[in-house]
Amino acid sequence: MSCTQVKRIAARLVETEADRTENGIDQSIEWIAPKPQKNSSRPSVDDIRERVATDELTVPFSNWLGNGWVREAGEPQEVYETDQDGEQVLIGMRIDPGVLWPDDWNGPRSIDDVYVHPNVPAPRRSVKRGTIVTMHQALTPAHGPFVINLHALSEALGGYDIVVGGATYGKSLFTSKKKRDILEVAPWSSMISHLVTRGRHQLGPNVQFCAEMNMRPTKASPLTGLNGYIRGVTSIFAHPKRAIVSVPRPQFAEPVTMWTTGACTVPNYIEQEAGLKGLQRHTIGAVIVEIDHDDRVYIRNIDADPETGNFHDLDLVVSSGSVYTLDDAIRISDGYVDRPFLGIPCTHRAGIHPPYARAMWGYGGNPNGDHPLIDVVRARGQAFNDLFDGQAINHHEDRDPLALYRRHAEGKQFVEPEIDQAARFLSETARPFCRNYITYSNHDDFLQRWLQRPSTDVSVENSKLWHLANYECRAAIDRGEKFDVFAWVLRRSNPAADFELVNADVPLQVYGTYYNFHGDVGANGARGSTAGLAKLGVKISKAHDHGLAWVDDCISMGNLIHRADYAKGPTSWVGAWNLGHSDGNRQVGLLVGDKYRA
Repeated sequence: MSCTQVKRIAARLVETEADRTENGIDQSIEWIAPKPQKNSSRPSVDDIRERVATDELTVPFSNWLGNGWVREAGEPQEVYETDQDGEQVLIGMRIDPGVLWPDDWNGPRSIDDVYVHPNVPAPRRSVKRGTIVTMHQALTPAHGPFVINLHALSEALGGYDIVVGGATYGKSLFTSKKKRDILEVAPWSSMISHLVTRGRHQLGPNVQFCAEMNMRPTKASPLTGLNGYIRGVTSIFAHPKRAIVSVPRPQFAEPVTMWTTGACTVPNYIEQEAGLKGLQRHTIGAVIVEIDHDDRVYIRNIDADPETGNFHDLDLVVSSGSVYTLDDAIRISDGYVDRPFLGIPCTHRAGIHPPYARAMWGYGGNPNGDHPLIDVVRARGQAFNDLFDGQAINHHEDRDPLALYRRHAEGKQFVEPEIDQAARFLSETARPFCRNYITYSNHDDFLQRWLQRPSTDVSVENSKLWHLANYECRAAIDRGEKFDVFAWVLRRSNPAADFELVNADVPLQVYGTYYNFHGDVGANGARGSTAGLAKLGVKISKAHDHGLAWVDDCISMGNLIHRADYAKGPTSWVGAWNLGHSDGNRQVGLLVGDKYRA
């Protein structure tokens, strides 16, 4: 150690001794001060209440808020937290998403004030259990008029359960938010929070509500990829976009379908591509599931007017918390409400399933304990698809000798009796209040293809009609007129049949929906499909593929035949019915046995 270092240590010891105080406490030891206490970031009670008063209206509750809609909600709930001293400290407020009402809403605001008109029929005793399922988007207000109307319908039907599937949507990813906000929005509106579920519910035999599946509300094809998930059980999923899919199943098994519910909450989406698409497809609606005493399952949708929350259900109209019969609604609506239009799926008269014919028209007897659908709603019109089957001239079997032999063995080689059968069916299912249309279909086109065959390929038993039809076709060409052989043979067989023939180029639009597309032909001559026709961006109710489907604005209406000899292996065919209501919304449902409802 150097001399200099020794001197420095000695000087330090002298300074330390001088720093001692009279009470013996050594002040020379360096004092390590604690970190200065930060001012508490916890807001005061007054700050919290002021934030609630000023910031509540800035919460993005709905795309509709302020555009003719007002929000109503209960008082914010205080949120407390226990501090380090064990005291309860107010840290924030939880806001009820509340309810949105139209500015001019003059209906009831409580489910206790719903009204069922005395003319509404008593609840059907054939219903063992009924459930109405819909969807609630988290952090979003309820659609007040629709929720009120749902409870009114439930009461009219005999007290159906209402079950609401909850779904979340990560809007926080697209909105700026502080790390910890004193303003918290409750997940569910207090108006219906007691009905919200996030679990799976068995609604009846072979039908389930998969409310545990939390799907994005912006999902473009909500039912894609779920076939394996449902494991052969008809399933309903909580989602705001209307969608239906027929699931392939064995021929010997009952039809399996998947449905989305529609929503009982107003739209609440980000204004980016996915959100804007979701906003356009947001459906205010629900699904009704009925079980009869034979444990058969009947399903149908209800879609509401997004502005009023009003909707149709078969022969009932629900408006402003009141339920009316269709007759009464027409009488008091000054022309706003009218009779629905009946879209007929693939009929194939020669192979029609008799129970389905009873359900639709009472053909061969009324449905068990009920009236035919066409009479219950008194449809203003009906459009048939594949009215004619064409078994005798099916070109798909021309090169199959066994099929030809079977045709003759069963006595199905004569084309005229089948034409007569289809022509009579038009009169047998007609009603004085209902106008008949035929949507020209691929099986109807069998006759036109038959005329184009060489005479040597025409069977002897059908040659007379073939020559006569060809003569009429050529005579029309000479006159400069169009000739449709299908319309000609029908009118020749049954002059009393009153119908209008439409096709893909002859429009039939009723209440905004086109019924003139059969579905066999797509854009630019391509093969038709439900997804393909959905790209037209207009409302279409078509048939052809025999399945029940709803893709964007395009519906595939199912069929009225149970099965066919040529249909081998698993199938997605479904017996179904379709109504186009005067408010522009459409309703589809399952045919089960000879009934369309429980």
